[in-house]
Amino acid sequence: MKQDAGSWARIENVTVKCSPSNAKVDDNLAFTVGFRLDGVVRRNFHQKFWEAAYDQHDGGLRMAFKAQLHKSGLRLLAKPLKEEKFVRRAVFFWTRNPELPHRVWMTVATEFETILYPKTEEEAREMMFNVTRSFELPASSLGKGNHSLGASVSAKWGKHVFTERGEASGKSPPLKIQIA
Repeated sequence: MKQDAGSWARIENVTVKCSPSNAKVDDNLAFTVGFRLDGVVRRNFHQKFWEAAYDQHDGGLRMAFKAQLHKSGLRLLAKPLKEEKFVRRAVFFWTRNPELPHRVWMTVATEFETILYPKTEEEAREMMFNVTRSFELPASSLGKGNHSLGASVSAKWGKHVFTERGEASGKSPPLKIQIA
């Protein structure tokens, strides 16, 4: 696990699931990769720091994520079966919403071009730092037999009022699938 910025963050609970795990060669496989970013960057992501950042013209946080699906046990230079890079942005703004008791609040712009409005700080952290990605892969691309697959994930972010620049990465335990 790589942690350049001291203990600013770590990636936890990396999972990879496949449906179906016993497939026929002409089936499509549906993979779900999930993880969560934890540590100081997550703990510091709260309203008092959003307001401090806003006051210092630091308008948001940009998180760059990467999720890869690969065969386990292959050499390091092997090409991943699937790879996806995506970005989430938190944007801090002045609010006049009567439901929020704060002067500055935030939205999350996801990789799906959806704008999310969290109601609580914890909901904001979950929207920003909990990730689930779905991949589809034809079983024929793996071929018949038993296969061991895994996921590699990483996150990068820049320096802000509430965090230093950093990155973190993690791997899932191997997943066994069978193709007949």
